[in-house]
Amino acid sequence: MEQRKRSWLTRRDKVELFEQIRREHEFGVGTISGVSRKLGVHRRLVREALSSAVPAERKTQQRRLRRLEAATPFIDRVLTEDQQAPLKQRHTAHRIWQRLRTEWPGFTVSERSVCG
Repeated sequence: MEQRKRSWLTRRDKVELFEQIRREHEFGVGTISGVSRKLGVHRRLVREALSSAVPAERKTQQRRLRRLEAATPFIDRVLTEDQQAPLKQRHTAHRIWQRLRTEWPGFTVSERSVCG
């Protein structure tokens, strides 16, 4: 049996895989571990396919930028002012971080959190 890496499946591919898992469980091997071994997938995925014919939607991670909450009005103001500036004169994320360090002396935040 052909072993494929299944980490980058499209939604359509995953639906087809679920169908193949359900068919293999009903008419083929018949056990969860047998199906997972034969198709090269985790037993958890086999159980998910057996419980529902449609794969669950991917969960999106909701992150709050707690450190930047105090500086959000300042950053928004800088970005709205940049809308009127020529392209070459607009602020980069690095430049906004530098301005935060100089104009807000007690405010410590990493450059990465401003860029993200």
